[in-house]
Formats: sequence, structure tokens, C-alpha cells
Amino acid sequence: MKKAFFKKLRKNGLFEVIASKIASFLMRFSFYTTRWTILGEDIPNQYHENGTPFIVCLWHDRLMMAPCVWKWKKALHVLASNHADGRLIAKTVENFSMPAVFGSTGKNGTAAAKKLIRLIKSGEYVAVIPDGPKGPRHELSPGVIAVSRLSKADILPFSFCVKRYHRFKSWDKFIFVWPFNRGVMVWEKPISAAELGEMSEEKAREYVESKINAASQKAYEVLTNA
Repeated sequence: MKKAFFKKLRKNGLFEVIASKIASFLMRFSFYTTRWTILGEDIPNQYHENGTPFIVCLWHDRLMMAPCVWKWKKALHVLASNHADGRLIAKTVENFSMPAVFGSTGKNGTAAAKKLIRLIKSGEYVAVIPDGPKGPRHELSPGVIAVSRLSKADILPFSFCVKRYHRFKSWDKFIFVWPFNRGVMVWEKPISAAELGEMSEEKAREYVESKINAASQKAYEVLTNA
């Protein structure tokens, strides 16, 4: 009965608004009370200075801090699913002036992919969580590679690690960052669309996965050696 109640509650528009406000407050509170080392920030800076659009890619479990690091005035359009979790994410990132694009880059995500390609070709930045909305965890959905190839936009992998956190028992093992913390954020070297165009689908998928994982690994190593 409780499960049915909460399921019904999550579909309520007012609940989404209130929950998103609370979530965005917690995100900002944790971000601004944490001492961050940010590596590779010159990468998105350079793209921004050149007016070159790109695709930010990060894993679902690293979502909490990602909106907080976006410092550029130009909007970052975030792909979100039309399920309850996706709508909550969309409402939350809107509090960071990040408009949501509803859809998926999975096997049936043609419409969403077309939206992203149109945005990129008009000079906009987009963000994709390629193992969302429900996994498998840390496995790339095929659409993001197609979007990169067709739009000719490079992929910028992003991740972070922190000293103190709670990991939920959800499918993605979501990381909740405690405030008054110490953390490292990493912008990994970009993956060029031209580079992906020369690879097979499977090779490209493995390559992008490895680069997102490399960002997490670099953040972990810098944090533990600090």
C-alpha cells in the first residue's frame, strides 16, 4: 500500500516541484561546502571560447554534482527520460537554468536523438547520461555515438569523486555527496566525432565507456593521493 501511495505521489506535479527545489538546495549546499579540485576545466573553456558545441557525458550515479559545475551563461540542454525519475531530474536541472529534452538515446530513441542533433547544429551544448534511465549501470546506450557522428560534435566525458558519500542501493548505486567534504572533478580529454566515425559500433561504445571511466579513475587517484 505504501509503495502504491509513493508511486502515485511521484506522479503529482506539485510533488515534483517541491522535491526538485529540495534536491537543488542539497546539491548546491554540498557543492559550496566542499573543497574541490577541478581538472581539465580548460577543455570546455576552449570549446566555449571557440563557440563549438559539444556533448557532455557522465554516468547516472555521478549526477548529483554535475549541474553545479556548469558556470557558463550558455544553456546546457539535458536529456531526460519521461518516466517519474526523469521528470524529477528535469525539474531539478531546470533550477540550474538547464532546459530538459525528453526522450532516450536507447534503441527506440530516434526522436530524442533528432532533437539533440538539431540543438547541436544550432550551436547548443547538450548533456547525455548514457546509462540512464534504468541501466545497465555504466553501459553506454547506442544513441549517443550516433548523435556525435551525425552532429559532428565531440564528446566531453565528466566525473567526480568525494571523500565522504552515501551510495544508494539503487540500480545505478547513486552517490549522495555529504556537505563539508573534499572532492575532485575531472573533465577528461574530448572524444572527437571524427575518431568515432572510424570505429565500429562496438569499438566506439567500448571506447566512450573507457573514457568516462577514466575520468572517474583519475578523480579517485587524485583524491586518494592528495
